[in-house]
Formats: sequence, structure tokens, C-alpha cells
Amino acid sequence: MGGSTDGHFDPAGGGASDVAASPAAQPSLVDAAVERRLAVQQRSAEHEVHRLLAVALELMVRGGTTGPPRVADIVQAAGVSNDAFYRSFRSKDDLVAAVVDEGARRLVTYVRHRMEREADPAAQVRAGVEAVMKQASDREVAAATRAVFHNASRVADRRTTDRVHLTAWIGGLFETPLRALGVPDPERDARVAALVALAAMRHFIWAEDAPTGADVDHLVGFVLRGVGAESAQGWPAVR
Repeated sequence: MGGSTDGHFDPAGGGASDVAASPAAQPSLVDAAVERRLAVQQRSAEHEVHRLLAVALELMVRGGTTGPPRVADIVQAAGVSNDAFYRSFRSKDDLVAAVVDEGARRLVTYVRHRMEREADPAAQVRAGVEAVMKQASDREVAAATRAVFHNASRVADRRTTDRVHLTAWIGGLFETPLRALGVPDPERDARVAALVALAAMRHFIWAEDAPTGADVDHLVGFVLRGVGAESAQGWPAVR
């Protein structure tokens, strides 16, 4: 075994000058092992949580507005234990809130994607309104959204993502094109536009009535006229 004359351990048999001056300069093999272990645990936890969310949503849709799924039904359908459930969520209300939050984030991502496909600010507003209304015009999506709304209304904390953050998030997407259109108060106008679009979407979802192209056209015109940006005349048919 190699070594050095000054007492420093040198597994390569070289001199002390070949070894880093401090252990901190070299990665710890123990830390690397811990990080690998944590990475595996994180992937497992992410899979478990998303499985619980997917199953909860499926059971909500299946139950419609008749009643919320039980924790026992969720863990059985997800193939996990009660302990696994409560490692991720403190209660069923927490799980419902997570389902609402995830759905809201997916909607915002979808709206942003649709708006980014347009270059003209007015067309971006239209695309955003259309994307919100798609939640009601697609019957399968509408059924899922209606079930989530119903379960969210039963959660003790009424300040759910659906009622608070979603309006701000969608309003944030509308603010940039409204600013480009030169409206006097783009921040407030964007928030009102989001409120109008989301309220119209909820109306059609609860009525179980899909909006027509004319309904969406009218809503877009109403929003743009309301902010003083554009007349509704001349809009092409809904794509």
C-alpha cells in the first residue's frame, strides 16, 4: 500500500501534493449515497402522490355530485396503504384541495399555451377566453371539472385555489395583451376579464350545457368592449 512520508494517507501511492488540501474539496461518497437514496424516495413519493390524485379525480367523476369518495375507497383503488395516504395528505380535504390546485395549474398552462400561439394582442385575449370556455364545451372535461367543483365546495377551507389563485393566475395571462392594447388599467381589467370568463365557464358547467360558438363569440366581444379595446364585430367563428 502506498503512503507518504508526512503521514497523509495516499491510496494512489503518490505524494501529498497529489491529494486535495481539504476533504471539503472532494465529494463525499457518503453524501453521494444519501443523495441517491433520497432521489429514489422522491421518485417513489411523486409516483404515489400522483397516483392518489388520479384515483381521487376518477372517483370524484364517477360519483358526480352524489358525494365525495371515502379515504378507504381512494387507497383501495390506488393500491396503497392508509399509512401511505397520510404520509402525503393530512386529510381527505387536503387531497381534494390538491386535486383542485393541480387542475387549476393545468388550466393555466393550457390557457397560456393557447394564447402564446397568437401574435395579435386581441387574438390572444380571444384565445384565452376560448381556452377557459373549453372546460365547459368539452363534455368529458366539463364532467370532471363539475365533479371537482362539487367536492371543492365541501372543503372546510373555502379559500381554495379555484376561488382565489385561479382568478389571479388567469388575470395575469390577460394583463400583458391588454397592456399592449393600451387599456387604461390593464391589471384591474385583466382581473375582471378573468372573473367574467371563469364565471361564464362555471355557469355552463353547472347547467350541464355546452356553450356554442356564438356564446364564446359574444363573451369575447363583451370582454373586449368592456375594457374599451375592440368592438366584437368581425370576429371569425370559433376555431
